[in-house]
Amino acid sequence: MDRRTLIRRTWGTDPSFPPSWKTVFLLGQAANNRTQNKYLEAEGATYKDIIRGSQNEHYYNLTLKTQMGLEWAARYCDFQFLLKTDDDVFINPFNLVEYLQKPDTRQRNLYMGRCQHRSAVRRWGKNGVSLEKYDKSLYPPYCNGPAYVLSSDLVVKLVELLDVKKTFQNEDVYVGMLIEKIGGPVPMHHPGFRIRSCEHFEGTFSVHGGLNYYCRKKLFDEAVKERMKN
Repeated sequence: MDRRTLIRRTWGTDPSFPPSWKTVFLLGQAANNRTQNKYLEAEGATYKDIIRGSQNEHYYNLTLKTQMGLEWAARYCDFQFLLKTDDDVFINPFNLVEYLQKPDTRQRNLYMGRCQHRSAVRRWGKNGVSLEKYDKSLYPPYCNGPAYVLSSDLVVKLVELLDVKKTFQNEDVYVGMLIEKIGGPVPMHHPGFRIRSCEHFEGTFSVHGGLNYYCRKKLFDEAVKERMKN
């Protein structure tokens, strides 16, 4: 809950009227923990920003949660772009929204993030995949899971392909696979999606990788200061 609280107090809330973005949290079930599930129900009732699925909270269920988020957005939201991000990532909403609102930013067929175009398949470790599950040596192009943007038309197309029985354990690769199935677009790599830095850089959209609470708070405070100067 600490991560969600920080997000609500920083980049997750849009103070403008009307707001440009809305933040929701995708959660599963706390396996064999009724007390934790009751706390999550109470938190959801208080903040009204939690979407919960029936799957248990587990690293290998991230794909199911991503599917849930895409389906929920396509069904219930009127939006132009969807940002999927992890709760330990810093987002600079001011820079990102400003970029997405530019007239020369692609409004359709946008799949943008910190992208991989010839990523080798690992056969070991947490993200290891067996030959039985995936027999190619390279993954299709995809954007890294900590933060990526999809235009609304792509979200609708991807939802039509979702199948909870035929997923892939690496959720970011899974989205890339779905994008490939619909014939593109090629993932757009943008330098605004940064990694492992607690220093403020102009033009940052997101930062992930080893950021503690104070670093994410610091980055947001500096983003607000930059916004007030402009």
